[in-house]
Amino acid sequence: MDSNTSDPNFYYKGLHGLRGLAALAVFGVHYNQIVDIEFYLGEFDLYLLLKNGEYGVGLFFILSGFLLSQPFWHTIFHKKPWPNITYYFISRAARILPAYYVALTLIILSTGYWRFTEAWPDILLHYSFTFNYAEFSIFSINAPFWSLAVELQFYCLLPLIFWFLRKQSAILVSFYLLLFASLSYGLHLVIISQVDASIIWPTNDMLTWIRPHGAVVTHSLLGHIPHFSIGILTGGFLYKLKLSQSNFFVQGSGYFDAIFTLCICVIFLLLSTSLGNYIQMPFGRYGLPLIPILMALLIFSAPATKYIVRFLEGYVIKMIGKLSYGIYIYHLPALIFVDETMARLHRDASEQWYLLLFFSIIFTLLLSMLSFYLIEQPVLKISRKKFSA
Repeated sequence: MDSNTSDPNFYYKGLHGLRGLAALAVFGVHYNQIVDIEFYLGEFDLYLLLKNGEYGVGLFFILSGFLLSQPFWHTIFHKKPWPNITYYFISRAARILPAYYVALTLIILSTGYWRFTEAWPDILLHYSFTFNYAEFSIFSINAPFWSLAVELQFYCLLPLIFWFLRKQSAILVSFYLLLFASLSYGLHLVIISQVDASIIWPTNDMLTWIRPHGAVVTHSLLGHIPHFSIGILTGGFLYKLKLSQSNFFVQGSGYFDAIFTLCICVIFLLLSTSLGNYIQMPFGRYGLPLIPILMALLIFSAPATKYIVRFLEGYVIKMIGKLSYGIYIYHLPALIFVDETMARLHRDASEQWYLLLFFSIIFTLLLSMLSFYLIEQPVLKISRKKFSA
């Protein structure tokens, strides 16, 4: 969901392409929830693979940790002045808020949700980015929005992490990040085990605030700090590699192609077969720790590959990566709209899955392009121009 940095010092080839693959994976989740495709080939399960497309969100989180940590690693490695935090927050706000608020408002107006008095607590929670703290609200208006709240909260946390570690060596920073990730996972596990009864929303006894093993505790920032931390650590390792072996990023190396290929094959195997059931820690999100580590290796190796980077930098997949934020926030409303339109025309989306796929992709891309060219890109240009003047 986050963009590759515009600073040439922190730009890495291939990451837009990885983001495009993550966006397509998340699209596949919600597409398959409508059509319910079942296809087996030996141990391979297409339904399971599409269902596990939600792991694309984990890749988004790791990419965010990786990319946003680059200026801070620059400070750590070079003993440079602290990054401009004002610019950091303005650029983060410019990246995520305008497109989100436009999408949120369009959904609320087009569905008539605002007409219901009971909906206003939910609407206000969404506009204040606190909807992931209420069970009745976290998935209500547009389910994929939940991760944007987690992203925004991580944006606020990241500078604090590096501020506390700013005087440490890169090795100590890495050690403390591992410790922080481990403690976060442990605390997340304790909280999940301690919530043993539902808590009702204070002003309405019909609304559930928190429930045992509910989304508020499982989909919290705390539950995803390990993923962001893995991304941050990967950012430090790759930044160090770029300093010492810059030729890898110019010429590429077949060694990194082998790493990338092995990791993508193992991820595919785990997500498309029952093997994936045996590798996740209790309540660890997105196959923690193995699959997030494999995803981090994809990010680490992609910019230095010799051949794979050509695919990831190809026009189509790179453009999908650039449009990935719009794809992420609009794909589910687009799928629902096309599905409902087909139903009104007496066409079954499950039987005519190809029509749903074609028209929902076209509609999603159209909305994403409008978002990118009319909202995201202009706002980001304004924010950058303000600080470059």
